[in-house]
Amino acid sequence: MIPALPSSVLACATCMADKGSLVGQAQGLAILFMLGMLAFMFICAACFVYSFVRRQRAHEHLTTA
Repeated sequence: MIPALPSSVLACATCMADKGSLVGQAQGLAILFMLGMLAFMFICAACFVYSFVRRQRAHEHLTTA
């Protein structure tokens, strides 16, 4: 077994494009887009749960009065 040196662990040009190239910029923007979509989905799920909580509290208020 040959120990891996830190220089051999670096990503290749396919995974890590040049920072100034259009491919590198597109990869960075694609990652930001995917993170934005993930945040949007979490916010939608939280709003969905919050609406159920709000409806449940309104229903409890009507039944106890």
